[in-house]
Amino acid sequence: MKDWFLAVLAIFGAFFIAGLAGSFITDYFGLWHLPGAGFAAALAVVVTAYVASPSHKLRSSFVALLVGAFVAWVFIEPYWYPETANYGDLAYQPTHLPFVATLAGGVLGLLSAFLLRSRAAA
Repeated sequence: MKDWFLAVLAIFGAFFIAGLAGSFITDYFGLWHLPGAGFAAALAVVVTAYVASPSHKLRSSFVALLVGAFVAWVFIEPYWYPETANYGDLAYQPTHLPFVATLAGGVLGLLSAFLLRSRAAA
């Protein structure tokens, strides 16, 4: 039970650290920070779920992807473009971009977990 508790702590830590890093990096390059933060956080959560889980690693990654997609749907679907020069007339228009970027990060994380599993089996 202690191992699962530590895995959950690692997953939450990865979520916050990767989300902040993704946000800072995309903002540094002049892009909208929210899709970058979502992509990085989802990728980190799914991969961390695989690495930190004491058993059922692939299943844990898949559950992390499903839970994360649901939470992202609730909190950022739909979202609105920010008011910046990059988006012009799109400012304050609804968009699915943050959710799609978050989902893409989670799917890439799941593909990475499959790759890690296949490497471990070989």
